[in-house]
Amino acid sequence: MSAMDLNAATTQFPANVRMVLVEPEHPGNVGSAARALWTMGMQQLVVVKPACDPRGEEAYWLAHAASTVIDNLQVVDTLEQALAGTVFSVGTTRRHRRVAYPVFLPGESVSQIRERAPSQPAAIVFGRESSGLTNAELALCSIQSTIPCARENHSLNLAQAVLVYATALHDASLLPDQRDFHWNLVSHAEMENFYRRLEAILVLLDTRPATSMESYLARFRRVLSRMALETRDVRLLHKLLNRIEAVVDSGQSGV
Repeated sequence: MSAMDLNAATTQFPANVRMVLVEPEHPGNVGSAARALWTMGMQQLVVVKPACDPRGEEAYWLAHAASTVIDNLQVVDTLEQALAGTVFSVGTTRRHRRVAYPVFLPGESVSQIRERAPSQPAAIVFGRESSGLTNAELALCSIQSTIPCARENHSLNLAQAVLVYATALHDASLLPDQRDFHWNLVSHAEMENFYRRLEAILVLLDTRPATSMESYLARFRRVLSRMALETRDVRLLHKLLNRIEAVVDSGQSGV
């Protein structure tokens, strides 16, 4: 991709973010990174001076349905070319550097991208599998970011790291109603209708509580009231009661 092509790539967050792989060593990582991008709604993949064939068979195998990302990935000679046209970039690193730049977590980095480049071209840069980014390469980026690991001196695979940031980008793009699950909770009237039906079935079964039917039903209320029941859940319980009623009416001995 030429610098002019890179400058033209402008769209809305998070599709405005290009993932840059610097000298990737394994085509499988390129393919897996492409799959991560595609799955999370992005397509811009730039490869800097690859040490492997980024369009090799293994790349396509691991890209799975994201072959279009491999088809359209751009190969450039330098990181400067990969960052051409961007207004903000994140350099990823695992190692602690002598120059004490602030290092942000993936979510924090994505928040800065969204704030500072909501529609302009931005980039997240990943280093070589064996050695990461050099200090000079990190210096070209606006900020630095790292994925905290539980074990010292260990890091994620390149494609796994791409997935972490791609997921963070996608999560940040979700609207509130897409982010939260909305319960279709059962109404009070629906529950009271169910309890009346339950009482009728208990009477049909000739149930004889040790105290009273009201106290017996209160035990069912105690159990069910602790649950976030949805309308579909109560419908399922009604189907169970229907089955019990049908068995009793048919004169069968078992339920």
